[in-house]
Amino acid sequence: MPKRSQAEVSEAMKAVFVQRDEKSAKAKAAELARQFQTRFPKAMEIFEAGIDDVLSYLHYPQPHRVRISSTNPLERLNLEIRRRTRVVGIFPHAGSCLRLIGMLLVEKNEDWLTDDKAYLTFDDAPAEESAAKVLSMAASQ
Repeated sequence: MPKRSQAEVSEAMKAVFVQRDEKSAKAKAAELARQFQTRFPKAMEIFEAGIDDVLSYLHYPQPHRVRISSTNPLERLNLEIRRRTRVVGIFPHAGSCLRLIGMLLVEKNEDWLTDDKAYLTFDDAPAEESAAKVLSMAASQ
């Protein structure tokens, strides 16, 4: 897609992502694809192929959508893993690396479950039930 057209298409795409439900978002996406199909057929083919994955956050409750539509927590976790593995430098074998990363992930999971300022909450359910609900919602997709 030419650089001069990117702003126009980007503005049109924003209309897809401000929709409050999946049905209206998919309708807007189909409208956008029809609008730009003749000018940018390859870009619209890629857009249509990935729209279900991109809109998957709409399957979750409204309060969670802002949190899960971003990959910032995952990126932060990856940076923490990179920081901690660089301290070690060279691992004697793959198992030692896996143990360190596994320990970091378990530690972060415990922090998320016991933190007073929960990143995602499901009513007044205990943290273990909340985690189970998130996993079951993700598995149902």
